[in-house]
Amino acid sequence: MKKGLLYPLLSAALWMTASGLNAQTQEVDLSGTWGFQTDFMDFRRGSLDVRYMHRLQDTIVLPAITDDYQIGWKSPYCHIDRLTRKYEYMGPAWYQREIAFPKEWAGKRIFMYFERTHWLSSIFVDTKEVSKLDYISVPHCHELTDFVKPGKTHLITLCIDNRYQYDTHKWNHAHTEFTQINWNGILGEMKLIAVDPVYVDDMQLYPDVTEKTVTARLQIRNYTGKPFEGTARFHITGDDGYNLTRELPVNGKDSLVSFEGKIALGKDIQLWDEFHPNLYRVECKLLTSVGETNYEHEKEVTFGMREVAQGKNHVLVNGHPIHLRGTVENAVFPKTGYAPVDDASWERIFRILKDYGMNHMRFHSWCPPAAAFRMADKLGVYLQVELPMWGKDGEPGEPARWDFFRREQKAILKEYGNHPSFILYCNGNEISGDFDFIEELTRYGREHDSRHLFSGSTARKRVASDQFYTTHQTTSGGATVYEGRPYTDWDICKGTNIDVPVISHETGQRCVYPDYSIIAKFDGPVEARNLEKFRSQLEANGMGDQADDFFRASGAQTVFEYKDVIEAQLRTSTSAGFQLLSINDLPEQGYAPVGILDPFWDSKGLITPEEFRHFCSPTVPLLRFEKRVWNGGETFEAVAEVYNFSDRSLKNSKVSWQLLDEQGKTLRQGKLKTQTFLCDTVIRAGSFSCILPEGSEPQKLTVQLLVGKDYVNSWDIWVYPKTGQLMQSTADVLYTTTFDAVAKQQLQAGKKVVLLPNPKQVKGRRSSFHNHFWNPIMFKWAPMTLGWLIHDDSPVFDHFVTENHPDWQWWDILNYAKVIELQETPQALRPFIQTIDSYDSNRKLGIGFEARVGGGKLLVLALDTQKDMDKRPATCQLLESIDRYVKSEKFNPQVELDTAFIDSFLTTKQTFKK
Repeated sequence: MKKGLLYPLLSAALWMTASGLNAQTQEVDLSGTWGFQTDFMDFRRGSLDVRYMHRLQDTIVLPAITDDYQIGWKSPYCHIDRLTRKYEYMGPAWYQREIAFPKEWAGKRIFMYFERTHWLSSIFVDTKEVSKLDYISVPHCHELTDFVKPGKTHLITLCIDNRYQYDTHKWNHAHTEFTQINWNGILGEMKLIAVDPVYVDDMQLYPDVTEKTVTARLQIRNYTGKPFEGTARFHITGDDGYNLTRELPVNGKDSLVSFEGKIALGKDIQLWDEFHPNLYRVECKLLTSVGETNYEHEKEVTFGMREVAQGKNHVLVNGHPIHLRGTVENAVFPKTGYAPVDDASWERIFRILKDYGMNHMRFHSWCPPAAAFRMADKLGVYLQVELPMWGKDGEPGEPARWDFFRREQKAILKEYGNHPSFILYCNGNEISGDFDFIEELTRYGREHDSRHLFSGSTARKRVASDQFYTTHQTTSGGATVYEGRPYTDWDICKGTNIDVPVISHETGQRCVYPDYSIIAKFDGPVEARNLEKFRSQLEANGMGDQADDFFRASGAQTVFEYKDVIEAQLRTSTSAGFQLLSINDLPEQGYAPVGILDPFWDSKGLITPEEFRHFCSPTVPLLRFEKRVWNGGETFEAVAEVYNFSDRSLKNSKVSWQLLDEQGKTLRQGKLKTQTFLCDTVIRAGSFSCILPEGSEPQKLTVQLLVGKDYVNSWDIWVYPKTGQLMQSTADVLYTTTFDAVAKQQLQAGKKVVLLPNPKQVKGRRSSFHNHFWNPIMFKWAPMTLGWLIHDDSPVFDHFVTENHPDWQWWDILNYAKVIELQETPQALRPFIQTIDSYDSNRKLGIGFEARVGGGKLLVLALDTQKDMDKRPATCQLLESIDRYVKSEKFNPQVELDTAFIDSFLTTKQTFKK
């Protein structure tokens, strides 16, 4: 923004150059320099300034938002629960320009169009307010016809007010400081439009894929006050060379004329779906006459030959069941602070989405701009669109708010209804309140637009008009998956098998420790000051050097959790699909780094798209088996399945399996029956079994399933030798569950002690295999930890196969343990099984550590070593590895601890049982 002496003027000469006045419809670009002024206190609207329309003091170049020019109050804060907007501005902002309207526009209808504004826009012509719109999901198109005079220069003043216009939920993603910012400005196209007085106000296209026809429904405005007649000429073209022209007669005498015509498209028309996103452009030229006067107007629409319907368990596209593999889009755009309005940005997002094997995106409590629909159409992505509605927005008490939602719904269906990607509509997220109102909205949509399926609310009460249901729970049981299990023979068929297709709501949500290296990427209108604070706290707690290890270890755990979560969804034959929350991080509600991508849709380096597609793609081999941890000599049994929601059957496909060691050597292999796997279903491929190899050392093996030449998936299992007697004390090594006088005497004698206290006698946090759900700032429930860092280079693990993070072999270890607070220990002490604390606490935690105590050597492992040991081979093997370690010369801890610290985290004493 800068001050300028010359006031912006758009002259008639510029109009003539830009618009070509011979055309019947004329559009003129309004981007460029405008006068500008803030109005924090809303003084201008109620003062003499508006009536006299004094000139604004500064200038600004549009399209833009105020944050682009650092306008507003410079924020000194560090918000913990979200990113921090550098410059806060909430209130009216004024934009002004002198415009010379050409005299050739006499008799035309004149509009001022803004593609994306936020939230209320008002137009003043000279000294009078003439139009006001408060849509948040669609463009603002103000009619100026009765207020401007062609051939005259008018002072046009805009007021954009980004304050909350209604008492709506402050978290909905259409206007919040938590994801996209509460911006003020104008984005995308800005233009004046002049049209003849008989014009097409709306054109909606309804394809019939069986008859290969399209029905065009036009709303024709007639401002002549007289009857008109003429033709509607439809020119339909496609990138496949399709070309068709049809003319239909039109006539009418009212100010609004509804026209409907069916056009036969012929045998060459192609259908639209995720695999074949065939698009067609319809140019409708309306040629009319009133007496001796001729009028012309042209409207263009892109559509696809696509029908959507409600099936028993699945959404049907063109009569075929689809399975939605999707993510939730929460309006996270930290580079700009607002949703992009250009095609390139949305093409990048949707290409990344499809690169990770997905075909679906839910827009959580908001509706994206036109570019998102265009690129989803182009790339074959199925969209769920929502009103800016959340929680209490459904509650009664403010009739104006409900009227806003009614208008917003109709505007969304009108503006974006032709897009084939727009298959699902929902009123909003987790709504509470008056469900008669929610049913009213849902029923209206269902009755007025058959091109989409409609649902009342995600994850809350059902309404009668629901055609699908996005939820985590139904009356039949659980309908989503948040965490994996130490076996794969499970699904959610019962909970998803109801009267409408069920889409799993906000699946996954396993929290990764933040990657602090991304802080520098926040160079737009928001800064990650909370991440800076978390990083400083980690450094102050003496673990700054472990930040990247924490990120990668917890990230690896989230990846294999997501693999198990997604596969459970794919095994569920009654599931209509799932929506991850989310494939990318959400810097909101406490900062939720739950994605495998960062907030900028960049990879975190945790898993490649190719690896992700092994378990998330249109065709995926699946395997059901009872456990992941085995003893050598046991018989591994599995049932193979094939998830196939591709566009073709897999004819005469060979199915084979292999058991591989860590070097990739084949230990066992076999073939299943060659068969054809139909599409749009999950099919059993057969079963197999093999005897697992025996040996003296534990092994990590991989079971691999191949379907044909193109589809492969794999699962790790762990095979352990049967251990002998565990925890046997010797003259040099004492095993104990109590830190009593005997243990202390052993240490004072310079000997070794292995302390295995019962978790019930340990002060500390509950231990859990899973990392935290969603994020620990918003949901402060136990265990408030983000996974585990395993110091796998320690010799304590020489005889226990592990990486630097847990995998499923750690299930029975970590769920039988207790987390010890180690923050008060010397900085040099690092537990060999280290718990990763929540990033807003960053304390040193662990269940296993070693130290020099009282002159001797102590190893502590807060693990239950009594319960069900015959069913816990991984725990037995860990104890075996510890035993070999402490009885060797390698056991030589360097950090010294006082006995008082050991006493501090223990409660009552317990006698050790051999």
